[in-house]
Amino acid sequence: MSQPLTVQREEYQWYLKALNSGASVLHRLGFPFGKLDESSLLQGARKATGLDDWGGEHFLEPMRVMLEDVESSNLTTLARISTRDIGVHCLSNRLRLTDYFKQHPEVRNHKIDRPVFILGFPRTGTTVLQNLLALGPDRRALPFWEIMNPVPLHPDPVRDRKLRINASDAKLRVAYWVVPEMAAVHEIRSESLEECWPLLANGFTVMAWDMGSGWRNYGEWLLQQDMAPSYREYRECLQVMAQRVPDTDFVLKCPDHLWFVDSLLEVFPDACIVWTHRDPVESIASYCSLISLNWRLMYGQFDPKEVGEHIEKRFLNGVQRAMAVRDRVGSDRFFDVDFVQLCEDPNRVVGEINRHFDLAPISEEAISGYFAKKRKDERGRHRYSVERYGIDRERVHARYAEYIERFQIPLRDG
Repeated sequence: MSQPLTVQREEYQWYLKALNSGASVLHRLGFPFGKLDESSLLQGARKATGLDDWGGEHFLEPMRVMLEDVESSNLTTLARISTRDIGVHCLSNRLRLTDYFKQHPEVRNHKIDRPVFILGFPRTGTTVLQNLLALGPDRRALPFWEIMNPVPLHPDPVRDRKLRINASDAKLRVAYWVVPEMAAVHEIRSESLEECWPLLANGFTVMAWDMGSGWRNYGEWLLQQDMAPSYREYRECLQVMAQRVPDTDFVLKCPDHLWFVDSLLEVFPDACIVWTHRDPVESIASYCSLISLNWRLMYGQFDPKEVGEHIEKRFLNGVQRAMAVRDRVGSDRFFDVDFVQLCEDPNRVVGEINRHFDLAPISEEAISGYFAKKRKDERGRHRYSVERYGIDRERVHARYAEYIERFQIPLRDG
């Protein structure tokens, strides 16, 4: 007998339906907690921080494009509250970052040398690879608490760390209450190493928002933009983070980078790029299962076929853009990792990456120690269905044929 799918419900649980109904009544009565207009978000961030210098206005256009798409979407009231919270949080980070550089202008001189960027489709082993590469004595990755609040909240490092961890713990408690399946799909803790796209969110330029919420118009607009300014702000966040943990180089990972490799390399010309590969059918299906949780939050329900169609298109666009950049710049700055080989022999893969980029070796004992720690989302816990999301193997393999052939990706028959 086959195991049940990890994500079974396609609509709100009863308690979320009840909560959403109550919130909708209050929203209609004029309570402002679901307001998503520009002035309200800006005022919310000013009130939260006591600051008012945005460091320029170039973030306003992407924010407006996003809000326009959000308003045309049929969001639930709970989703409006959640989206407003995200918007105010991003703007607050922006205000704090601008203020921090005013107080510490010397931080702009800190060099970010040879950062390792792990990119590729989601669900291709990027998480495990980041954790393994970050085991190096001269490297570090970014925990969730630091990514969510990249600017210190208190001058004392011990007090600051506690404040930021408490803030991220509070967000995670709410998230797991709303989407309890998340722990088995992708476990997030305040101390776990996570994707760095929130560092791009402070400028409202996040490809994951398109895929995770179905904001297609925003996504199409974003794909036409020069992302170099956003990556320069991203680098500023790294400079702030590096100030308190000097003498270490970053190991960063995020699938979003796949769509914007050109801008990434413009800002980080000495970047070491590790590109993970997997049968796109499996990546698409697994990711659809993951993001269906957010689609359900946004709209109260989700259509698996709609999710599958959107992600199949977006992934293809991402890999085509990345291959085009690689054709222009060459492959010296890239190292390719096959998902199957990573699962079968992580010690060998990590060693090959370190030798390719001339990085310090990592002991087998350290790697074994990582795998000895149990995770709620350990391999095999997440169960998903290819067919549920309308993903046809032959069609996907045909559409992605150039990518599959170029990187000699082993395919599953079903």
